[in-house]
Amino acid sequence: MSRVGGSGAGLLADRFDWNRITKSDRAIGWLFVLPSVIVLAAIVIYPFIWLVFNSFFEFNQAGRREGFVGFANFITVLSDGRFLGSIWFTVLFVAVVVTVQFLLGLGIALLLDETFDRPELVTVLSIPPMTLSPIVAGLMWRMLFSPDFGLVNYWTGWTMDWIGQAPWTRVTIIIVDIWMWTPLFVLVFTATLKSIPERYYEAARVDGMDAWQRFKWVTLPQLRTAVVIVLLLRVVRAFKVFPKVAVLTRGGPGSYTETIAMTTYKYGFEFFDIGRATAAGLLYWILMFAVAFVIFKAIAEDVIAPEGSR
Repeated sequence: MSRVGGSGAGLLADRFDWNRITKSDRAIGWLFVLPSVIVLAAIVIYPFIWLVFNSFFEFNQAGRREGFVGFANFITVLSDGRFLGSIWFTVLFVAVVVTVQFLLGLGIALLLDETFDRPELVTVLSIPPMTLSPIVAGLMWRMLFSPDFGLVNYWTGWTMDWIGQAPWTRVTIIIVDIWMWTPLFVLVFTATLKSIPERYYEAARVDGMDAWQRFKWVTLPQLRTAVVIVLLLRVVRAFKVFPKVAVLTRGGPGSYTETIAMTTYKYGFEFFDIGRATAAGLLYWILMFAVAFVIFKAIAEDVIAPEGSR
């Protein structure tokens, strides 16, 4: 790793040598970390293992385990058109909202960075949607989209049933999520743009780069780490969408707007089929993990790779 002579990072690297750490020092370090590991195991690892274990059993209506059924719960779930439909809508929802939020957030951040000397002051005004509870946001937009007295139909002059008629129910959920979480992209991208040294752009202008080339070869590479972080956060969060759907459409009409989270909830708390609910929850986790892993492999791996291995 190249260092500028006398820099603080270089002096710290010279003084800090992992080889000098003794076994007792490492033991002390593990003692400090142990409470966090125990808490993590108690609230994350143990429930997940219990979920996997229960997915191979059948339960009665009282929630008591009756017998080992192997992969029967998974076969039942994967052959259920309701669950397959919820997978399709969830994947569609995640793809649309995250893509639109990313493009809108990047565009707004670039506009603020070019237009305002202090874009962070304007960015703060966009934060309130993120701070709202999903239940509150859903109730507010349910009133706005009401076919009888909602302001959306009043302003547009339309008579559409946004929360009770396909395909507008899906459009409504997507609009609400875009409104609520685009500020996250704006906030992260604005802060990152302000941290890019101006000398990079000056060098690009000297080399004769136009605006698009500066964006492609200077701005985007500097934004890459922020893009990775915010995309992973939003993809995982979007997969878990539940409260807004429950308040806005209640999964209707029929099961048209049911997400995987809502279908899993109904398996367990409406149909009282714990075995099928745990199998659906495990499949839900596998799908989330697979999508996050693909994103990580596609754009994040180089960002966190050690400098010497690049």
